[in-house]
Amino acid sequence: MNRKLILIFLLTIVQISWAQDCDFEIRNLSNILNGKSELIDKSEYEKIIEISEKFIDFKPKSEIELTNKYPEIFKLKDSCYTFSANANNGIGIKTPELKACKYLKKEKGYSNYEFKGTYFGNALIEITGYESWGFLSVDLENGLTCFTMGNPLTSNGETAISHSNYYGEEEIALTNLKTKEQYVIGIEGYRTTELITFENSYYLKLTSELHSSCEKNIKYLKVEIKN
Repeated sequence: MNRKLILIFLLTIVQISWAQDCDFEIRNLSNILNGKSELIDKSEYEKIIEISEKFIDFKPKSEIELTNKYPEIFKLKDSCYTFSANANNGIGIKTPELKACKYLKKEKGYSNYEFKGTYFGNALIEITGYESWGFLSVDLENGLTCFTMGNPLTSNGETAISHSNYYGEEEIALTNLKTKEQYVIGIEGYRTTELITFENSYYLKLTSELHSSCEKNIKYLKVEIKN
């Protein structure tokens, strides 16, 4: 093979690799909720901005306030609160429970929690660990709990959306706040830079940032439950 053919071959390989690295791909992590996501045009996104609904923030409540009011749900044992959960949902929850623990000594492994407050009948607890973080939404009627990597946001208390970036992969979770069923996706190389909602559908503006060799791309994504 002469030098010219070798050069053409190498350029072809580079171009293929570049195209694969710069692709926008949605990785399905869990679809118990039967959700869907689809790319939309910038014009459609901008129309939704004009009529978008306001996200309702949580009401601050302390650990003492919540444990005193709901002692049957918040039971502290061995520095942990334990809650019932939907198991095997595809995002690492293999047992029918979730925990919020406070282990601040190295020999037990670092883990901490903070009670943030309440929203639409749920308690919100932020949990942190070694190279891990997230939020627990605990139903104040029955204790059923779900995990989201990002802070859950909702405008009506029926569904919530959350997003967080874990070492270059954007994780987006759509949650039914009553059943705690979830639709979770991952998108490598993109980060959510804007989020809006309208009528139980969620619209995200995502910007590419991982690959310095790629042209800066912006994508618009609609996430909702299938009809």
